[in-house]
This record gives sequence, C-alpha cells and structure tokens, in this order.
Amino acid sequence: MAGSQLKQLKEALKSKGLIGQTNIKKKNKKSKTPSETRRNDKQEVIGEIRDQFNQFDHRINRTKHDVTIIQGGKFVKLGSKQHNDATRSHSTAQKTMKMQYDLEKSSKGRAGGMVDRRFGENNKHLTAEEKMLERFTRERQASSKKRSVFSIESDNEDDDDLGGFTLTHSGKALTLDDEDEMGLPEDGLGSSITVRYVDEDQLEAEREQEGQPARKKTKKEVMKEVIAKSKFYKNQRQQEFKKAQDDIMDLDDDFGDVMQELGTVQQPRVVIKPKTAEELEYDSKVRELTYDRRSVPADRTKTEEEVKKAYDEKMKKLETDRLRRMNGLDVDDRAAEGDDLDDEFWAGSDEDEQDGFALKDSEEDREDEGSSEEDEEETATTGTRFGRTLAVKKQVVSIPSTHDDFVNSLKEIEEERQPAYVKKIVETYKPNLAEGNKERMNVFVGVLFEHVLYLSNQETSTAGSSSSTLLEQLMEIIKKLSESYNQVLVENIRLEINEIQERIVNDSIVKRDLVFFVFIGYLFSTSDHYHLIVTPTVILMNQILTTVVYSKDTSVSQIGRGLFVADIMLNYQRFSHRYVPEVVNFLQKAMLLLVPEATKIPQESRGSLFSTSNIINSSKISISKSEKFSAYNDSNVTLSISQLFEDDESAQFKFNLLVKSLYLVDKLASLWKEKSALIEIIEPFIVILKHMVKYYATTLPQIATILNKLVKIKTNLVKERKPLTLQHHRSLAIATFAPKFEENFNPDKKSYDINRERQELNKVKNELKKERKAALKDIRQETRFVAGQQIAEKKQMYDAYHKKMAHIVNTISTVEGAEKNEYEREKKQRKNKK
Repeated sequence: MAGSQLKQLKEALKSKGLIGQTNIKKKNKKSKTPSETRRNDKQEVIGEIRDQFNQFDHRINRTKHDVTIIQGGKFVKLGSKQHNDATRSHSTAQKTMKMQYDLEKSSKGRAGGMVDRRFGENNKHLTAEEKMLERFTRERQASSKKRSVFSIESDNEDDDDLGGFTLTHSGKALTLDDEDEMGLPEDGLGSSITVRYVDEDQLEAEREQEGQPARKKTKKEVMKEVIAKSKFYKNQRQQEFKKAQDDIMDLDDDFGDVMQELGTVQQPRVVIKPKTAEELEYDSKVRELTYDRRSVPADRTKTEEEVKKAYDEKMKKLETDRLRRMNGLDVDDRAAEGDDLDDEFWAGSDEDEQDGFALKDSEEDREDEGSSEEDEEETATTGTRFGRTLAVKKQVVSIPSTHDDFVNSLKEIEEERQPAYVKKIVETYKPNLAEGNKERMNVFVGVLFEHVLYLSNQETSTAGSSSSTLLEQLMEIIKKLSESYNQVLVENIRLEINEIQERIVNDSIVKRDLVFFVFIGYLFSTSDHYHLIVTPTVILMNQILTTVVYSKDTSVSQIGRGLFVADIMLNYQRFSHRYVPEVVNFLQKAMLLLVPEATKIPQESRGSLFSTSNIINSSKISISKSEKFSAYNDSNVTLSISQLFEDDESAQFKFNLLVKSLYLVDKLASLWKEKSALIEIIEPFIVILKHMVKYYATTLPQIATILNKLVKIKTNLVKERKPLTLQHHRSLAIATFAPKFEENFNPDKKSYDINRERQELNKVKNELKKERKAALKDIRQETRFVAGQQIAEKKQMYDAYHKKMAHIVNTISTVEGAEKNEYEREKKQRKNKK
C-alpha cells in the first residue's frame, strides 16, 4: 500500500465499506460488507484498522544478539520458549492462588461439615485391628446392659408371640397362663379384693430371693425421704438446745450457793522454790538460743581458699574501679548502706563495758539476773511479776544535733571514755531501730567532723599526747560512718573549704586547716581524676605552696607549714603518680633559703624563678655555716603541728626543716621515677645537694646517698632518652595471591570432600536451605497476592458504595427538580387565571 498515511487510511475504510457509496450493487459479489450484515461488526473493523496503523503499540521480543543464560541448572536461549516457562508458571501459580483464595473466602465464617465420631478415628496411635477390637467390645457391653424394670421391651429375643414385647407389673410379666404371678385371688377377676396395699419391703425381699434387681426409687420418693430426715434432725437439735437451756437456768439459780461454798475452802499457799544452778544454766542457754540468728541453709561454711579467693576478687574489683576513676572514666559506685559496717564496730569491747556503755549482755549480767530471781523480797521491791525480774534499762544517751550540744555532753565524760560514748550513740540510733535515725546520724557525722577540727585547733593537741590518740579514734569512727552517712558531712566539708580559702588569701591559716588536709586524704580516694572534695582540696594546697614560692618575705613558719603541705600532697599522689610542679618549686626555694651561702650556687642552676636578689633578701633565715649539729641517722624527722605555728627561728629548727626537705626530695624522686621529664625535675636538686655536701657531709651522711641516687637516675634516663623522630616503616610489597587450580576439575561435581558422610550432610543442608528459601518465597508471594486481592475488593466495595450514593443523590435531585417544575407550572397557571 503506497501513499501517505491519510490515503492509506481512506483506502482501508473504503475497502471495508465504511465510507463512500455503499448502495452500489455489483455482480458476482461474494462477500458482504459489515454494514450489510451486522452493525456490531463495524466497531471490530474499526479496531482492526486502528491496530494496523498503530505499529508502536505492538510489542515484539527481539534480541540483537543470541544470549544464552543458565536457568534451572540448564543453558537456555534468552527470549526462547524455555525462557518464558517462568512466566507461564507464574500465571499458573496466580490462577491456583486465586482459586484457593476464593475457596477460603467462600468458606470463611461458616461452620459445619461431617465429623467422624467413631471410636479411634481421631486417635492416630491406634491400628486398624485395635480399633475394630475396641468397637466390638463396646458393642457387646452396650448390648449386655440390663434394661429398666418398667421397660416394655422384651428381654427374650426369641419371644415372637408379641413381637418381642411383654407387659409387666411390679417387675413381673403379665400372662394369662399363670394368674398367681399377677397377685390375683383364686376366685378369679370377679372376686372381691381384700388386700388394697402392697408392702414394698416384702416385694423387695421377694425380688432379692428370686434374683431380680431392686426396684429403683423415683425422684418423688427420694425427695420425701430427704425431707423426712431433715425434719427429724431439726427436731432432734431443738430438743438438745432446749435441754441445754434448762441446765444453764438450773446452774444460774444455784450459782450463789456454789460460790459461797468455794469461798469457805482454804486455798493452799503457793511457795516459789528457788531455781537450781542447772535450771539457771538451762534458762541462760535458752535465752542465748532465742537471740541467735537462724542459720541459712544456702550460706555454707567456706574454706580458707574460697575466703581468700573472694577477698582477692573483691580487692581486684575495687582496684579496677579505682583505676577507672583515676583515668577519668565514669564508674557507677554503689552507695554504702547502713549494714555495710563491720559487725565488730557495733559489737563494742570489754573496755566499753567497763566504761558503762556495754553493747551486749555479759555472763555477769545473766548471773546477776538469776540471783535476783532467788530473792523474793528483792523481786517484789523492784517491780517483778511471776518470779521473773524485769530487764534494767541501761543508760540512755541522746544524739546531739549541733557541735555545742556535743561539747556540753562531753564535759562530764573523761577523755578516754569519749570514743566509747560516741559508739554508744551510734549503737542507740541505728537506722533500723526508729524512723528518722538515718537523718539524725547524717547530722551527727557532720558534728563529729566539726569536733575533730575543733580538737585539732586546741593548744594541747601536740604529737604524742592523749588528744592525738582521741583524734585518731574519732577519725576511725568517722571513716566507718562516712560509708553510710555522708550527705551532711560533704556539705560541712564544702563550707570548711570556703573558709580555708579565705584564710589562705589573708595569710592566716590555723592548725585545723592542716589537720583538714590530712583528714581528707584519710576519708576519700585521692587518686581520682576528678573528685568533689579532693580536687578543691588539692587546689587549696597548691595555693599555699604557690604563695610561699612567690612571696618576697618568707618566714620560717611558712616554710615549715609548706613542707607539711608538700608531704601531704606527695601522699595524695602515691597511687596516681601525677606530677605537681608547685611541690618542686617550693622544695627548691625552701632548700635555697635554708642552706648556708646559697648565693654561691650558680644562677643557671637556680633558674630564673629564684634570682640572687630573692636569695639575698631572705638570707636572714638561712643557716649559718658555723653552726654545728648532731649527726642524724635517719633522713626523716618528725615535726608537730604546734611547732609549725610557733615563731621558732632557732638554728636547730631550721636544720630540722632542711632535713625534712631532703626527705621530700628523695620521696618525689622515687614517686616520679617513671616520668620521662625526671631529668629536668631533679637537676636543680643535684646542684643543691652538691652544695650541701660541703657543709653537712658528716652531720647528714644520707645526703651523699640521695645525691648518688639522683645522679644514677639521671645517667640512666639520659641513656634511654632519644630525640623525637618521625615513624620509619619498613617497606612492604603488595600482597599477591596465586590462584588455586583443581587438577581434576569437573563442573558437574559439586564437592571435592573426601568424607562421604560429611558430603551427604552438606548436600542435605543445601537442599534444606533451598527448600526453605522456596517456601519463604511462596509464602511472601501468597501474602502479596492476598493483600492485592483484599485491596481490589475494598476498591470495588468503595466504588459500588459511591456509585450507589451518587445514584441516590441523582434520584433525589431528579425528583426534587420534577416536583419543583410542577410547582412552578401550577403557580404560573394560577397566576394566569387571576
């Protein structure tokens, strides 16, 4: 067909008889046009012409190149019949799922069907023979059951006279042959009947003799018997109650006479015999067992190895937590409870009992209690009952809420008995004894802390005195109590820190401040990276040392207090080994101020911080080279806190301070021996020690020992120290992997495993894996299909609903419009008539 698309379309329409002249009659016309046959064929012809001219709507599977793929383990050609099998199977699966879905939908919500209730059909564990045998047994049992005595069915299957039925009366068969069985008289039916009632018991006895079953009672008879028995028992109870009431009335009438006779009878006197020693010992043992704690079966006695292992694990855990806190890692520490304190702390001691603050009963108390039972007169005067003595309450103590109240309560107590008094207060106000004791104990621990600082500030608190021993005992008590009651204690410590800061600024620190620094290190862990109490305390001590370092007019007492603080600071770092530059600078200045002729030390060794002018201005506190001192055997020297606050500028006191600083230099060298910068730290001290050897070689022989130690450390560190360099990596070749070839390769062989059983097992596993994947794929496909069908049904339901509503609305609108038009016409007609 040539020409344009328009010409081709006209030609096609004309050839089909759709356009042009259609009423021309041609001879020899074999076929008729669509218009000559049916009008419906016109649309089909137009559709064919449209499809013919719309070539782009046709889809033709063509491949530029022949491509072979693997499908189902076989090589198939892309676009071939085998390749399209998956599409056909998919359509088949769709039809199957559609049928299954329609079947389930049709049976949904319906109940019914035949249920096989025959014996054994629902029990899959029975064989066919067992089912048949059991059915036969049950059938015979059912047929062998005896029928009711009133049944009209015949028990004799061979009785064919009445069709298998026999009439009975009172359990006997009614027959014309034997009239005696019916209980009729000998004269026959026409004679008069003298017996009108029948004895049921006699009939029952006759039935038992004849071997017939007993007659079953009717429901009416049973109920009559129940009612009769109930009335009988009720009447019997009423008679018994009436008789009991009569007896009570008789006793009430004679009660006065009975009591009068009882009053005339002389009662024997009860004599309480004293208990023997065995009975007293028995009572004591029973009392001990009463207060003993019951043993728990789960808590068995551990061996020494288990106890040691548990202790080691606990200490290991505590050390791990401490290391985490020291490194700045967060650790959730469990708050200590009130029962975490040791039992020995609450139990008391023999000394406490002698002081009058016993915490547990002793054997003497029990003996005294037993002896008091023996004396009746003493028992009567002390307010006893039934021969037993009442427990005498011990001295009751009150817990103070302020420090002034606590000081007033200690005025009448000797200093040696004060720790026992404190323990008695703690024992009396345990949290589990009364409500509110925990809050009172929190306040009391803060009061104890304030009292320790109060005692330390007294003039008599010198080293080796009784007050020092009291301080140590109170600090131990506060240490144990702080594990459970630390809320108020922490608040008081924070307030004390603020007060110490003000005193440091005004250069007016007191004795309690130094004791406070020692006490904080005793209460809390000083190795933590950050601590709410320890960190501010360390800052305060560094502030004290820095004030001395940068002060132009330094006194001997300031140096002494600074040495005390430096010693505490080094003790704080005994676990964490953190470097504190304030301690190094202070010790360097203290030694330069105390050694004789410090100006002879070169300026380069002293550093820019300690210039010659500073040394000269403070040369008045240096030790004279002409002073002679006794030899020291130990490098450490003990100084009391009171001496540090006295204006003692004697040469001996200065020399003691110099010995103390020498001890601290040795201590910091051992503490920071692992630091790589220790060379720069100890270099100034090496120079100062070499200068001191000239004056005190014989007086302080330990100077040479410490000097040799520092020099040896410096030499070793210089050898080990290396300059910083970039990292040098060894040249590495690029990793190469040789391909693995199988000599006897076979594409059909799935495994090269020698073990046959393992090969079969892997084969089964692979098949199971494939089956599982296929099953999951089918389930997902079915789920998607069901979801699609449900969505389609919902859309169809919604469309039908909207169509119905639109039809209703249109109908209403049409009716309303017609009525409206009728109304308008009627109105217009009436108007025209007027």
